[in-house]
Amino acid sequence: MLYQEVNSGEIMDLDEILSNFGLGSYQVTVCALMGLVLMYSNISPLSYAITAGDLKYRCEIPQCDIDNSIYDPGWLKKVIPFKENNNNEPYKCLKYHYRSTNGTDVSTNNTCNFEAFDVNSKEKCNKWVFGETERTIVNDFGILCEENKWKLSMVGTINSIGQFVGIPLAGFISDKYGRKFILIIGSVTSAILGTARSFTTDYYSFLIFELLDSIASSGVYGATFVLGLELVSPKSRVTVSTLMGCFYPMGAVIMGFAAYMILDWRIMLRVLYLPGLLILGYTWYVPESMRWLQTQNRIEEMAKVLSKVAKSNGKTLPSSVKEALIANTIVNANATKEADETQLSCSKLMSKIFSSKEIFLRLINCSFCWTTITLVYYGLSLTSVEFSGNKYLNFMLVNIVEVPAFLTSWYFMEHFSRRNTQAFSFLFSGIGCIMVNIIPEGYIWAKLLLFLSSKYAITMAFNTMYVFTAEMFPTELRMSLFGIASMFGRMGSMFAPQMTLLSTYFGQYVPILLFGIISFMAGGLAFLFPETKDQKLPDTVKQAEFVGEV
Repeated sequence: MLYQEVNSGEIMDLDEILSNFGLGSYQVTVCALMGLVLMYSNISPLSYAITAGDLKYRCEIPQCDIDNSIYDPGWLKKVIPFKENNNNEPYKCLKYHYRSTNGTDVSTNNTCNFEAFDVNSKEKCNKWVFGETERTIVNDFGILCEENKWKLSMVGTINSIGQFVGIPLAGFISDKYGRKFILIIGSVTSAILGTARSFTTDYYSFLIFELLDSIASSGVYGATFVLGLELVSPKSRVTVSTLMGCFYPMGAVIMGFAAYMILDWRIMLRVLYLPGLLILGYTWYVPESMRWLQTQNRIEEMAKVLSKVAKSNGKTLPSSVKEALIANTIVNANATKEADETQLSCSKLMSKIFSSKEIFLRLINCSFCWTTITLVYYGLSLTSVEFSGNKYLNFMLVNIVEVPAFLTSWYFMEHFSRRNTQAFSFLFSGIGCIMVNIIPEGYIWAKLLLFLSSKYAITMAFNTMYVFTAEMFPTELRMSLFGIASMFGRMGSMFAPQMTLLSTYFGQYVPILLFGIISFMAGGLAFLFPETKDQKLPDTVKQAEFVGEV
């Protein structure tokens, strides 16, 4: 037979069943569809980098900007003060005071008398000349001048707050209504809210829709990833997870290309978000998570999914498998009941953490590393639009570099130690960020290469940290401690949008220098972690204390 017969009533795990089938066309098709959702889910977390991106503009000089005004005419430094920390960038809302000659305004004669501008006296302006044809909320909502730039960075912080609220909410809904429910409802709701955001007419209504969109979409990534992985055997999960993960950064690349071609944030949002409504069609093809169906005792539906998997692999599903699944469901239900009873002693388990110096210090170190990762990871993506050169190209490059980083991180984890992979990823990211500040201004491509190398390395650190965190903590507290560490990581993503304010007040490369220093610190601290590669996962706090010592 093509499938090993299962004796009636025999307990058989779902992973065992899937291992007998292999990887068929149905599973590949569903995982490819999951990849498209992952690609789409990256629009909401990063769209504010474009919609709330700052623009190049300067004060309009009525005496000189007479016909066909351009952003950087040769006479600009004579009429507008330039920033001391960057001689190539004028102040956006300041100009030199104009003194009329003999009581006559020289502009009436269509002349521009530079001697009439007092370089010792500055004043605000109320009309501007823009250096770009792009439209963002900057010119649509009048968010101009340096003192208002906090409103732009606040959009990113609001987005992160939405994720902070939405992720646990999505987890609760996913456990109650299923992974497929979150995938479809979250994506479609995000598509509606994102499109609605493109029609807003003021800053605060824009913020409200930004928050709601972030809450709705924040759980889509996790639900989609889990749904895809639970459809394949353990042997195929590393390959499938790596390939599915490559779809995610492509969403940002497509968004950068759309922004470059369209140059209007309203149209861009509609072009990117409206296709999300097509995900509603997944209702009729994509299956629900088999493991979730099993926990809900919906064995009939689970068996139908397995039949499709078996058929696409050229095999059949014996009737005895259904009986084995029912038996396994009963065992899992009893185990869940025991776990619920054990959950009552959670406070005692938490006390073990504080009584174990090793685990407590490991948690602090891990939380710092998570904060560093999200701060630098998102910070580099956002800083790319203010980096020298074409901001759209920079944005696409800084995201597409995640694809090879995702692939190589798994290679390094398989062939080298977890600790060294984690530590050196941090260190290389830090070195790259620091070197960006050292390379002279004229070597733009060298700076860009180092910038991309930093993003490459921090992406590797991000992927490694997911595995490393799960392996260094005990089973009885793994999810709780993983949640605490990743919660601190969300704090890093909240601070990342505010880093653009540092570049406004202290210079363009100050945030990148900060990223380099904090990455270097995390790299050094990562050497204090235990080595977990090829180690048995610890079940108790005592076992976790001695991980890596055998």
